[in-house]
Amino acid sequence: MVDLFDFERMRPATGGDRTFLFVAGAFNFTAALILVVLARLAPQLLGVDPLSSSQLIYVDLFALLVVGFGIGYTLGGVDLARFWPFISLGVVGKAGVAAIALVYFVTGNTGLLVVLLASGDAVFAVLFVRLLRAHARA
Repeated sequence: MVDLFDFERMRPATGGDRTFLFVAGAFNFTAALILVVLARLAPQLLGVDPLSSSQLIYVDLFALLVVGFGIGYTLGGVDLARFWPFISLGVVGKAGVAAIALVYFVTGNTGLLVVLLASGDAVFAVLFVRLLRAHARA
């Protein structure tokens, strides 16, 4: 049995796995855009109070990080054997985002839209684990 993080090499992604990684990248680009736009124009849809300029910098920094990971997933679609560490980090990041969003929602500090977007992250985290395990070379 191959432990998820107990490998150094990865077989190339082909066909559907490549498409999946491109879709994951597009999901991140779209989520970042939605976050940046709604934080400014309709924060109530996110379930948060209007943000000041000094608070929006954190939204923008987070969105930049989300875009950076999206680029990593896209690169993984191009060459998984080379860029698989981005996907491994994505598992941790996406699972963390989903958990944080759920806690904030349950405590009444964010809206349903945030949880819906984060549920996509939870699904991608699980699918990333499956992809990495399927392509791992022990």
